[in-house]
Amino acid sequence: MVAGKVAEPLGEPITAFHLEQRARGVSAHTERAQRGDLEKLLEHAVRWKWPGWDITPRTLRGFALELGERGLDPASQARILSTVRTYFRWLWDTRRIALNPASGLRNPKQIRRLPAFLTEGESQSLLDLPPATDFPSARLACLLELLYASGLRVSELVGLDLQDLLQDQRTLRVLGKGRKERLVPYHERAAEVLSAYLAHRSAFLAARTLPVTPALFLNQRGGRLTTTSVRTLLRQALVAASVRARISPHALRHSFATHLLNRGMDLRAIQELLGHASLSTTQRYTHLGLDELARTYEKAHPRAKA
Repeated sequence: MVAGKVAEPLGEPITAFHLEQRARGVSAHTERAQRGDLEKLLEHAVRWKWPGWDITPRTLRGFALELGERGLDPASQARILSTVRTYFRWLWDTRRIALNPASGLRNPKQIRRLPAFLTEGESQSLLDLPPATDFPSARLACLLELLYASGLRVSELVGLDLQDLLQDQRTLRVLGKGRKERLVPYHERAAEVLSAYLAHRSAFLAARTLPVTPALFLNQRGGRLTTTSVRTLLRQALVAASVRARISPHALRHSFATHLLNRGMDLRAIQELLGHASLSTTQRYTHLGLDELARTYEKAHPRAKA
C-alpha cells in the first residue's frame, strides 16, 4: 500500500481519518470503500508530489479528471469523489487545512438508466403458477404476488411481520427507507394467495415443532427469509415460467409502477405507494410510460402510417 511508504504530511491524516470514522461506527462496507477511494487519492498525490493536503481546488480537479481518463464509470467516480469530499471536509473541520478545496467538487454527469421491468404478459406468466400444494410452493406464490401487487422493496417484503397484515382492509403496514411507515393496499387475488400461504405456514411450523415467530416469510429452518433467498427463488421461478428476462426482485417493483402508470394512475399516487420521498424519483417511470404512449399513438393516429 502507498500509505505505508509515504511520510508526513500525507499518510498520517488519512490514518487518523479512518480511525475516527471507525469510532463513529461506519459500517465495514463503508470503511472498505473509503479506504480504497482514499488509496487512489493518495497514489495520485504521491505521483504529482503534493506537499500536503492544503491544496487548491484546481489541483484537486486534476484527480477528478484522472478518474475519468482511467475509464471508471460515472457511478464509481461519483462514489470516490463523495469519499474525497468527506475526507477534505474532515481535514477542514479538524483544522488540518485552511480552506476546503473539495467544497465545489462536482460529480460527473450520470448516465440515466431506465429501470428493468417485465411486460404485463411476462408478469402474468411468472405469477400464473400451479396451485400451491406445500409450504415452499405457497411461499413462492405469495412472495411473488405481493411484490407485484404492492410494489414493495425486497427488504420491505422480508421485513414484514404478521402484525403488519391488515387483512380486513387488504393493506400492508410497511417500514420503508429512513424507517418511514406507509400503508400499501393489495388486491383480492393477492389476498387469496396470502391466505393460502398463511395456512401452509402454520402447518409447517406445527409439523416441525418450530417456535412461533413474528416474521411473515420463513426459511426452511423457521427463521426469517433473506433478500438473497428471494433472489434465488425468483431466478428459479423465471426459469420454470419460461420467462427469458433475467431480472431482480426489484424489477417487480418497477413493473408494478410502470404498469400502473401505463393504465392511467396518477404519478403522485404511485409515489405514495412506492414510498418515494421525492416525486423526481418516481418520474423515472414516465420515460417507460412514454414508450407505451408512443406505440399507442402510432397505432391510433390516422396519419401515423404512410
